[in-house]
Amino acid sequence: MPSFLEPRWRGVHQLSRLTAVQRDWLLDEGSLTARLKQLSQGEFRVQVLAQRWQRARRSEAQILGIAPRSACLIREVILSGKNQPWIYARSVMPATSLTGHLYRLRRLKNSSLGELLFRDHSLSRSRFELSRFATQHAHIPAQLEDNTPLIGRRCRFELSGKSLLVSEIFLPTLWRTVSPQVTP
Repeated sequence: MPSFLEPRWRGVHQLSRLTAVQRDWLLDEGSLTARLKQLSQGEFRVQVLAQRWQRARRSEAQILGIAPRSACLIREVILSGKNQPWIYARSVMPATSLTGHLYRLRRLKNSSLGELLFRDHSLSRSRFELSRFATQHAHIPAQLEDNTPLIGRRCRFELSGKSLLVSEIFLPTLWRTVSPQVTP
């Protein structure tokens, strides 16, 4: 039965038993999209699962510093390489952040959010928080369920003083691609 609790996000040093490969990927402060594109050797794809206006989860609203009932554009995607789902990503963009030059984030379609973020010279990000997920967690789409526990990261991005939150769950297919011996 899936867990309906919010993920328990922790500071990087509070999550133990990470391999060197996992640490390298989870703590890389560069563009994850750029790294995945390089790994995929041109076979990279963004698949939008959902993009809709709704409220953020309690912990998401807290890290963004917004009221719990604030309108947010929630975008859920799968980042795939070599026809394998590698990352499940959830972006939370408060309506108040989607103004001015960030208005374009409302219409990403199958474009990568990461590519746009890392082109913005005003970009800064918070420290990563990490979490482990059960194989059948309510916050993981059913089509991505695997018999392997999952690891994710999240951080708040600031662009021209406007915040958004990105959570990325690293799927077992990525770990098998980068290091066949790695198990989360």
